[in-house]
Amino acid sequence: MKKQIKNILGLLLTLCFAYTNAQERILNFDTKIKVEQSGIIKVLENITIKAERVQFLHGLLRTLPLTRKDNYGNNINVGYTIDYIKKDGIEEKYFTKESDGNWKIYIGNKDIDLATGIYVYQIAYSVPYQIGYFDDYDEIYWNVTGNEWQIPINKVSCELLLPKDSDAFLNIHSYTGYKGAKASEGSEKLNDHKTRAYFYANNLKSNQGLTVAASFPKGVVSPASALQKTASIYSKIKGTLWLTLFAIGMFIFYFLQWQKNGKDPKKKTIIAQFRPPFNWSPAIVGYVYNKGVNDKVYMASMVNTAIKGAIKLTSTVEKSLFTTKKLYEIVVLNTEVPHLSEEEKALFKPIAKKKKLLVSRTYYDVFAKAYTGWITSVTNQININSYYTSNTRKKIIGFLVLVNMGLFFVLLSNSSGYINYGFFIMLIGSSATTYWLSKKIEKIGMQILRAVLCFFVVIPTIFTYFASLFFKSWIEIAVQGFIFIAYIIYCINLGKYTIKGSEAIEKLEGFKLYLETAEKNKMNMLNPPELTPELFEELLPYAIALNVDVVWGKQFETLLETAKYNPEWYSGDDSYKTPERFISNLGDAVGASRVDPTPSRSSSSDGSSGSWNSGSSGGGSSGGGGGGGGGGGW
Repeated sequence: MKKQIKNILGLLLTLCFAYTNAQERILNFDTKIKVEQSGIIKVLENITIKAERVQFLHGLLRTLPLTRKDNYGNNINVGYTIDYIKKDGIEEKYFTKESDGNWKIYIGNKDIDLATGIYVYQIAYSVPYQIGYFDDYDEIYWNVTGNEWQIPINKVSCELLLPKDSDAFLNIHSYTGYKGAKASEGSEKLNDHKTRAYFYANNLKSNQGLTVAASFPKGVVSPASALQKTASIYSKIKGTLWLTLFAIGMFIFYFLQWQKNGKDPKKKTIIAQFRPPFNWSPAIVGYVYNKGVNDKVYMASMVNTAIKGAIKLTSTVEKSLFTTKKLYEIVVLNTEVPHLSEEEKALFKPIAKKKKLLVSRTYYDVFAKAYTGWITSVTNQININSYYTSNTRKKIIGFLVLVNMGLFFVLLSNSSGYINYGFFIMLIGSSATTYWLSKKIEKIGMQILRAVLCFFVVIPTIFTYFASLFFKSWIEIAVQGFIFIAYIIYCINLGKYTIKGSEAIEKLEGFKLYLETAEKNKMNMLNPPELTPELFEELLPYAIALNVDVVWGKQFETLLETAKYNPEWYSGDDSYKTPERFISNLGDAVGASRVDPTPSRSSSSDGSSGSWNSGSSGGGSSGGGGGGGGGGGW
């Protein structure tokens, strides 16, 4: 029995060993790095793989990041020049692609399958601008393997050499493990004369790597050129520089557009008008003055309909144990009122079919029809575009210019690898949309336009913007916030009165001035109308439409109280004397009554190397410095 158990255990161990041995892995990752006096580094990677046709179908995939951090923490571009690539000592075919911020080298032939076995790949390449210049020393800080290999690495070794055989290193350090790890579980050593540095690590798991750092005296490598210094300064300030130019450009664009398309004609001196201009009804007055309809203008029409004797508004108070609720009711008095305006007739028509209506959702269909008919009548009587142009097309074009300029800013100021071909597609698409909209926007449905803009421009832009905030300084975020605020101000002020509209607004402002100052300035006016309860009633709907009902009501408080005013159009408390409260409460009730009471049914890489903080003094981490990336099979 014991013999059988031993045999079974032996078989299991054999199978486990066979499985482990059959796994694809990198058997040896040996790197030799020579620092040239010019600052260019020459890298030779000897990568020995065990291929089992799982990942390694055609050959080796090596990825290298296209950016790294400089001394200031800014992203700078990294360029690679391949000197040669070999497999088992013979030059091998390869092709490269840029993707996700990485430069991917596909070694092998896509038309030829790689047989199982052990292969040695040699990748020789050169990289400029990888030396860190500090006050007292210079340094190379290099991620040897990268931290994005999807397969384990048995052994890693790295040899560092300086330009001359007599050049010596000051300090060396290595880091192993996952990206960001501070541990130094490998080993490092210098030769007797400190002219060569050696680094070793064993049994790295997937996504673990080896990073090395070595400092040397200043003068070993040529100091940074003026171009390099300029590039470094530019790299430090490029985000703020391009953002400042972007902001200035947008402010100039918005100002010039406002000057051309949004600046109203010069206003004349406002003279008080005792009567509504052009014999307009309260609704038309409110529609033109407010550049659109709203609930308060609607209430002005309802009050005017009541004052003319078609309906009576009543209010009662319903009390319960814990609450007090005001209820409003509309009583139909006369279905044949000759002096109703067109929109008042449209409002009154559905209501006239009832004798009495509680202002509640019970009569949702009646109030909804009344409101819809009223809006249709108002907008049909007056072509608001002949009085006011909102310049919607200019606003949308302004937004698309903002998008385009923003994309240019991102492309010019950000080299972190998060910017890929998708940005170019968005740039081209939004440019084409800008041109197309400038020609066609007036001929298509605004609902379709909003949907298209939202899906293809607004949502991607907003997503991109908020995603990019993680890579920006607070200054950049603040300036971008000011740019968006500037756009909002631009949109608000881009609307413009026409010549006809300016003339109408001057008269409406004069009429509004009278409503605000009828009592105060009656001695300074030429032949003003006498302040009477009848005048209060007649002009109250206009005061409501122009949003000066509170001031209008206060001017008549004493007079109405003295006259013991008891209106025929309203019964209940005396809140009509303070129209703000009366209109607000009634408006809320009417607005709620229009709502239907029926419920409705209804693995990736960041493509960036680590920081250029000093790593030779022990302040680095695995994944820091230049180099890096990873790879696998393909």
